[in-house]
Amino acid sequence: MTGLIIAGGKSRRLGLDKRFLEIGGRPCIQRVIDAYEGLFKEILIVADATEPFRSLGVKVVVDLIPGCATLGGLYTGLHFATHDRVFAAASDMPWLSPAAIRVVLDQALSGDIVIPDLAGKLQSMHAAYAKTCLPVLRSLVEAGRLKVQDLCMSPELRVHRIPEAAFRDVDPELRSFFNINTPEDLAQAKKWIGT
Repeated sequence: MTGLIIAGGKSRRLGLDKRFLEIGGRPCIQRVIDAYEGLFKEILIVADATEPFRSLGVKVVVDLIPGCATLGGLYTGLHFATHDRVFAAASDMPWLSPAAIRVVLDQALSGDIVIPDLAGKLQSMHAAYAKTCLPVLRSLVEAGRLKVQDLCMSPELRVHRIPEAAFRDVDPELRSFFNINTPEDLAQAKKWIGT
């Protein structure tokens, strides 16, 4: 399986490039790479340009369908991945837990999409996707439907939901799902680093 990092966020709400935001002395994206390194032989970053990521020592591909948010990044990542499935997370998830990722990986063959369901909210950026999603992703993008929930509703795909309880054992506070979108999120991240 390929470890996919979606790094296209414009950080409008935060007002700075959260991909390289330092948390505990390491950029956010480096923390994601560190979480991936023991789990995946292939790590792939999807971004709007390769240049900012060259020093990370990881393969970077440019978004094939720019401006299409997470769905465009997923499409690009699945297209370029050498494996049949990817585990996808965002570049602004500094507390990705290898143990929480393993919960998904252990069930990765249970569907075309294997996705955590936390209190009824699907976690698209902590999920596994098979290449069988590619045609559906393409048609959703072409229709201007950019919500991952629409992908999960497709009758052509088998969706396997993993309940929250499966993650609580290995990540009691569910920090693995935390991402930085707002100044409040950043303040929370800094608070955790201080503890």
